[in-house]
Amino acid sequence: MKIFDTSSIVCLLREIRFPKALDTCMKRGYLLATSQEVFNEILKNPDSFREFTAYGKFSILPVNDDSCFKKLSKRYPWLHDGEISILCLGLQKEREHARYICIIDERARTLKDKLQIRIHGTVGLLLWQKDHWEISPGECDDLYNMFRESSFRITEDILAELIK
Repeated sequence: MKIFDTSSIVCLLREIRFPKALDTCMKRGYLLATSQEVFNEILKNPDSFREFTAYGKFSILPVNDDSCFKKLSKRYPWLHDGEISILCLGLQKEREHARYICIIDERARTLKDKLQIRIHGTVGLLLWQKDHWEISPGECDDLYNMFRESSFRITEDILAELIK
């Protein structure tokens, strides 16, 4: 299971327009999922909501642990509800010993060691696909340029990995 935060979904479907990355996850046997909180965030932007519903391949998972949500909200007040919900789902999947990876960008990604859950960023997902020959060198060049032209914030050193 790949559990996506808002920024990753918006990036892949609206910003760089590369749903192939999502399709590749499914082709490799991963279910695409997000939380109700992320869905609510996407719902607030008509363009994002249109792209999300047109893609139509995400499962919406509830966070079944209110105490996790409250604890992370209090401990990390700089996280938004979508990020917190994805982290809680990651913790839930970890307890279940399930096959999962959370796809989160921004500062929430830095909590992977502290929370001991599997987290990658959007570009990390693309690099994994590049390493497994799912994305061609030409596509990597195109992705690099699309990221540079988008409003998605990513450091140049991470982004440059696409074209190495």
